[in-house]
Amino acid sequence: MIKTTIVGFGDSLTYGYGVDMNSSYIDRLDKYMPIFYPSISWNIVKKGVNGDNTRDALKRLKTDVLNLNPNIVIVLFGTNDSSTYDSQFCSQLEFEENLSTIITSIKSHNNRTGLNGCIPIPMLVTPPPVIDEKVAPFISCNRIKHYAYITKKLGEKFHCPVVDFYNYMIEESDGNIENFLQEDGVHLNSTGYDCLYDCIFSEITKLITYEGILKDYNI
Repeated sequence: MIKTTIVGFGDSLTYGYGVDMNSSYIDRLDKYMPIFYPSISWNIVKKGVNGDNTRDALKRLKTDVLNLNPNIVIVLFGTNDSSTYDSQFCSQLEFEENLSTIITSIKSHNNRTGLNGCIPIPMLVTPPPVIDEKVAPFISCNRIKHYAYITKKLGEKFHCPVVDFYNYMIEESDGNIENFLQEDGVHLNSTGYDCLYDCIFSEITKLITYEGILKDYNI
């Protein structure tokens, strides 16, 4: 049985800031993927760093992602990039360039697993909305939506699966996004992670069931 590795690569939203260790989407994948797909040997790794932007991500891409020879890399950045804090801010142009480099580096890496032609699959996730009055003027939905758009655009350009969590959360919340966020107005609470996990699990299921990236397995 070939080991199948999923890496969650991101910031505090991947790390699971402010929630218990079992609530983050990557911890839930670690728990439930073996239950739903028991014939696959799963290796699910969390590489989320609080406060990271795409500039920081590039510095640890090799050690945290490529060296693990992943099959799927879930990439979630943008919230900190959009922040006006000097140490975190990345312009929309820099964000697009950085994210493009992350995507192409992942897709050009030979993971030597025999699956999907040994090509890892970047799965892009758009950053969620925030509660403006709690995080202004440093972060706002109006700023984040541009980074979400860039993420979707690059997904189309590089033919990557995209989880549009920004718009999903707005639609699901019916305008009450505070139900999905912690008191700080930016980090997901357990309900928010329920939604994020459901969206990502659904997209992984599509890759397995419909696109056959694990076709070497007898599942």
